[in-house]
Amino acid sequence: MPPLISQIAGWPQRVIDWLCSGRADYAAFQRRKATSAHRAGRTLCLLVWSGAAILMLLCPSPGCVATFVLIATFVSFTLLDERS
Repeated sequence: MPPLISQIAGWPQRVIDWLCSGRADYAAFQRRKATSAHRAGRTLCLLVWSGAAILMLLCPSPGCVATFVLIATFVSFTLLDERS
């Protein structure tokens, strides 16, 4: 990536880091995000959302879409919960 584009692309993370600097909960979140268990959970979330997207394409009615979105959201929250 050219330097200007990489600087522009990285500004949201720099702003969040600047706003949250010094907060213990943010530092703990950053450490937890780097663990292999969290990365594995994110991979499973990607698979869950991919499956939900396929189901949404197969059944595009609003009721089905809402159901798939809610189920995928709750499963993702469960997979990424730090207490598990």
